[in-house]
Amino acid sequence: MIKIEPATLHRSDDPRLSAISAALVGERLVAARYAVPAGVSWEGYGGLEHVHEVDMGVELVTESGLVLGLSWSTPGREEGLSLALDRAGECPSNELIDLVDVSGQSEWSRVLGRLVEVVGVSFHVHADDSSIRPWAFRIGASGGTSVTVALGEVSDNVLRYMPDNIVVIFDEAVAREYQIPSSSQAAWGEIVRNRG
Repeated sequence: MIKIEPATLHRSDDPRLSAISAALVGERLVAARYAVPAGVSWEGYGGLEHVHEVDMGVELVTESGLVLGLSWSTPGREEGLSLALDRAGECPSNELIDLVDVSGQSEWSRVLGRLVEVVGVSFHVHADDSSIRPWAFRIGASGGTSVTVALGEVSDNVLRYMPDNIVVIFDEAVAREYQIPSSSQAAWGEIVRNRG
């Protein structure tokens, strides 16, 4: 298992991030799940085309059984996007969180079944301690498709930074336009280079 807390990830050439990228590239995405508070259904379209709002996190499952978890960490000292890569069945469970399978959503149907070709990440400067942290993670897949998971929300049909909410962006132009004041990078991010 690889788990990266945002306060410890400061650059795209971090070996842990490279290991996640290397494990994902060439894998086929087969399922997507959204983490929501237990007992709550997901209805978070947010009113912006090609964008989903998610309460707590996203899990992406590959054909070989890898599970990539992307979630927000507590705002404040730990604020940022957490990343975890594990095998199906080995991911820790939490009785306070339900995982809702969204694989059948039309936006996901364009990404699932495709091979991962690249991984990108975006960083921002955290205001409390001036450290650099991840705030967006992108998977570029075969056929020119992509999905970007970022901290944020949809407000008045505009993406805005929100440290305790997730947006899932399926449109390249939207991901390239979404930028937050504390970052010089749009959510589209920079490509993570695999080592070796």
